[in-house]
Amino acid sequence: MTPVLDLIRALRTTPPLPMVSFRILETVRDPDYSIDTLVELIRTDPSLTARVLRLTNSALFGVPNEITSVGDAVSYVGTRNLVKLVLVCCAANHFKQATNSIYGDANSLWRHSFAVATASQWLAERCGYEETDTAFTAGVLHNVGKVALSQAIDLTDDLELSGEDQCDIERRLFGIDHAAAAGVVASTWGLPVELSNAIRSHHDEREVSKHALAAILALADDLVLSRGIGRILDTLVVEPSAAAMDRLQLTADDLDNAATHVETELAQNTELLNLQGVSDR
Repeated sequence: MTPVLDLIRALRTTPPLPMVSFRILETVRDPDYSIDTLVELIRTDPSLTARVLRLTNSALFGVPNEITSVGDAVSYVGTRNLVKLVLVCCAANHFKQATNSIYGDANSLWRHSFAVATASQWLAERCGYEETDTAFTAGVLHNVGKVALSQAIDLTDDLELSGEDQCDIERRLFGIDHAAAAGVVASTWGLPVELSNAIRSHHDEREVSKHALAAILALADDLVLSRGIGRILDTLVVEPSAAAMDRLQLTADDLDNAATHVETELAQNTELLNLQGVSDR
């Protein structure tokens, strides 16, 4: 087994997201940000611009005429969808590097992350959390720890379990769970503190009970796992976090509605779920 300290050192060498993604994250946290500023930021990265335009012109949006500029893309798909496209494009390259492991392959790991991002954004809107783009980002990035762990040790064999949950399995196998691993990566990347904390603590009931973003992410993750998307083993039972439900004041009906929304989004966003397509430079 790789010693924990060696693993943490390896996590700290995880290549960062493109600089433009950090600047965009910071920009959209300001409720009064300028659309022109967002457009100019995207234009600074020609590769990102090309991928965003390709996705804008895909069947995802059904544009009647070809979109040839970022400015036109904003006008047609809206700023919220544009931010989603940018974040997906920036994160996809990391998931492409995931190796076959207890988490499945890179595509299944990406599908889980996108589903959690979609659920996080819906739950944020439902409970009145204003930074819905941040909630989506938390969902997209919460699995960067799994990507790193999948590369650390080749574990694809059947596992002998004794009623363990996912984090218990990881701590036994790696000495660290995926949330803690993602927290190391997020801190190394210099992500906003609230975002880093939510990614690191979304399986910590004490933190979830105190912080809305951590609660949103915890509940979204539980919801998606309970539907079998990204669950390590079918025998593991995933229940919604009671602390998160209480913190966000949500009901079982809210979770059912969120699940329906996620299923619809997965069906409609095949282009964004094509890991190769959104990560190619």
